[in-house]
Amino acid sequence: MTARRQLPPHLLTGPFAVSQGAAHGLSPGRLRASDLARPFWGVRAPASACVTTRDLCRAFAQRMPVSAFFSHHTAALLFGAPLPPNITTNILHVSVPLPGRALRVNGVAGHALAVGDNELIVWLGFSITSPARTWCDLAESLTLRQLVAVGDYFINWRSPLATYAELARAVDGNRRGKLVLRHALSLLNGRAESSPESELRVIVVTNGLPHPLVNENIFAASGRFLCRADLLFKQYGELLEYEGDQHRTDQRQWRRDLTRTADVESEGLHVTRVNADDLRQESQLVARIARNLRRRGWLGDPRRVQ
Repeated sequence: MTARRQLPPHLLTGPFAVSQGAAHGLSPGRLRASDLARPFWGVRAPASACVTTRDLCRAFAQRMPVSAFFSHHTAALLFGAPLPPNITTNILHVSVPLPGRALRVNGVAGHALAVGDNELIVWLGFSITSPARTWCDLAESLTLRQLVAVGDYFINWRSPLATYAELARAVDGNRRGKLVLRHALSLLNGRAESSPESELRVIVVTNGLPHPLVNENIFAASGRFLCRADLLFKQYGELLEYEGDQHRTDQRQWRRDLTRTADVESEGLHVTRVNADDLRQESQLVARIARNLRRRGWLGDPRRVQ
């Protein structure tokens, strides 16, 4: 059996065009070998170098038209935005400026968009829609809760990728999805620290419950810091805490959570703990929060707010 020819060192680190491989003496058979991924027609890559969205973008860049750019879900993923788990990550969203025609390539969702000069940036070495334009383009495929979670991520006060004003200007210039974008814009909060927190807040404020403070510090009567509440109904002494699976699987975290809840409640406050299943059962969650608030003096009734 003939030994497989080793790739030149500079072709081992990432994707390359078939023509580039041929220019370095690789035969058609070698370019079809099982150790090479074929993410797109005319492109090869070491199998281990074609896993993430960024890897796929690097691969498609080998044959990408000069005027094209990454957009929609692909742009959001390159920014690190929290997209829902059902989003297909092995399909790249690639756009061209109008009046160009959308690309038709296997593994690519093509779009033709009207874009302004300030709506395209270079990010991680790729031409990509700006955070504000990306957020607007996602309005057609995300729910209101999901759209708010991405917007919160973009304007997060710790490491903002966009300002609220930039998102607002993009919404004003956007012709599609403007109603849902304006609604989502009114619900954004840059203090949110996770997408489930954002979705929980949207459930609260769109169902007629009091508007909570976001990631508010809680102190004991002695002045000792107790915790930072995900959502706090300060007037009623009620906290909402979202707990992901790591709170259950990490034993030390679980113990810390129990102690923290006990400390908070010993100060006369009440903690409602929320998990992923609760977010999928919105009406039951709202009713539970409302009951707890009423016990602490709230006189309102939950209602769907449009």
